[in-house]
Amino acid sequence: MIDDHIAIFRKSIIVVAHPDDEILWLNSAINNVDKVVFCFEDCADAPELGPGRRKAVSEYPLRNVSSLGIEESLSFNMADWKNPVETPYGIGITKSRAVNARYRKNYSRLENSLSPILENYDNVFTHNPWGEYGHEDHVQVFRAVETLQRKMNFTLWFSNYCGNHSVDLMLHRVSGFSSDYITLPTNGVLASELCNLYKKNKCWTWYDDYQWFNEESLMKNHAGQSAGKAYGHIFPLNFIKTNFSEPGGPNITKRITQTLRRKMPSFRR
Repeated sequence: MIDDHIAIFRKSIIVVAHPDDEILWLNSAINNVDKVVFCFEDCADAPELGPGRRKAVSEYPLRNVSSLGIEESLSFNMADWKNPVETPYGIGITKSRAVNARYRKNYSRLENSLSPILENYDNVFTHNPWGEYGHEDHVQVFRAVETLQRKMNFTLWFSNYCGNHSVDLMLHRVSGFSSDYITLPTNGVLASELCNLYKKNKCWTWYDDYQWFNEESLMKNHAGQSAGKAYGHIFPLNFIKTNFSEPGGPNITKRITQTLRRKMPSFRR
């Protein structure tokens, strides 16, 4: 347990897109915050996900977890990650107008649902602006939380994970970034416990054989502040190489991609 005098965990909360994101991207904070909130629950292309997630949350070993219960917009891999465009509601969705419409509506749902919750906290931990390995839902959750940060003035911390899929957006976002971070050890025992809980309920969405980093860094978000110099020191990155089309890749993202290819012949990764 991190010492109580560390200010970043006073009146603190984790907000993540999906159940299992908290242990993948904010492992070092999970056992120290006062509350964990999951945003998305049901997924039309993976009908077993919603019930599995609800069951996992009901069996969660830590106190004070809840879900907003928003249905996923099926946004994964629907942005142009080679030429990413940040938008007020997340990232530009270029491959489907229907998905873009659902994605935009979900932003409003997120902001409205999170507003009364986050006003009670001083420190909020969430996804980073490039969505870790590159997930549109993660980017959107960050954007909603950052918007509320500007209104409520809480301190916002985000994760230091990145991948080959999301590196272009990361470099764009952090050019001239002012580094302000804390590095903490991850919790392998808790990671294994929660991973097994999600697997048991068929809602683990990442690699089955994933190995956690020994440490991760939590970055302080400087919303509205000048970026400063264009080059120089950024911060440590936990970098992950992904290939979602290979066997053994993340379970849900692979299924969603296969479904999109069936429904949209022009869909390409």
